Amino acid sequence: TNPGVILDEDLNTVRGVLALVTGMSSDFSEGYDGAAFAVARLTDEMAGSGSYNDTGDFRRGDFRSDDSNGYWNDIQRARWVAEDGLRRMQEIEGFPYENSELTARAWLFAGLSNRWFGETYCEIIYDSGEAQPKSAAFNRALPQLDEAISHGTGAGRTDIVQAAYGAKAQVYVGLGDWTNAVGAARIVPTDFVYTAVYSANSGREQNEIFNETHGRYEMSAYDTWAELNGGESVRTPWTDCRESPLCSNAQGADGQTPHLRQEVYIDRGTDIVAVSGAEMRLIEAEDALRKSDLDTFHDMINEVRAHFGLGIYANPPTEVGELTGDWEGDSGWEILDRERYLTMWL
Repeated sequence: TNPGVILDEDLNTVRGVLALVTGMSSDFSEGYDGAAFAVARLTDEMAGSGSYNDTGDFRRGDFRSDDSNGYWNDIQRARWVAEDGLRRMQEIEGFPYENSELTARAWLFAGLSNRWFGETYCEIIYDSGEAQPKSAAFNRALPQLDEAISHGTGAGRTDIVQAAYGAKAQVYVGLGDWTNAVGAARIVPTDFVYTAVYSANSGREQNEIFNETHGRYEMSAYDTWAELNGGESVRTPWTDCRESPLCSNAQGADGQTPHLRQEVYIDRGTDIVAVSGAEMRLIEAEDALRKSDLDTFHDMINEVRAHFGLGIYANPPTEVGELTGDWEGDSGWEILDRERYLTMWL
């Protein structure tokens, strides 16, 4: 029989906290893959090769306010569920809130959601308030990440602590505070990875990028830096479906773009990186480049390449240079542009 409506106060139980925090993780993941799918088609990460209306618009650089509504909703939901869940957790009698790993994880999702908000939108609105600059989201994330560090330390959850420091580094980059960005980044080891979690269990839990490149053919590495890089097996792996018997379609869903299928996400349950030590080294490299410290820049870039088992640059660049988009350029900014693209692909 239908038990009827669940009363809000009936959710305030110690047994319900795990479900609350699982929901925070679920809502973060549910929107994170969709945003990555959109950004890939809107930028030079991937070529739009599909038949969706928005893919046709995105490949022409046409992104309208209506196109952003779903992504805005996803971020706001992830943020609100985490923040309001924390309010509820603090009010539950008998829940060991202080130094709980669930508390730490909840604060981390709140901070990651606001970091995501600031990195995605130029203006921010909270709870029907006035529009604010994107810095409002970054500044909201910082104390949340500090809480994650505090409770994660008390709970002995090094992974949450390092993820929070990595997210702080990302936030400080968004604020243009390179001193604090580097200070936070240095705490995160190069081999560290914290992910948004996915599963083949149900449609809501599946990795959308996999579905749109393996189940459908909505975007391709054709004519991107990833193709120019030859499908590097570690950072930018792809399969040329014109030549592989493993593919069922040589062209994208548009019927004309060659389908170079991404292989970063190889099944419906492949997780997506939210914080990585490799990105931290790239943040340190960029800070060094901004200071014209080409030796430190060279060391950080090579540490990233060595982490992935790749050959290193023999010598530091001879000049800082500028961003040109030259795939084979050898100035500091051209190397950083290339290495960041390859390391952060998708």
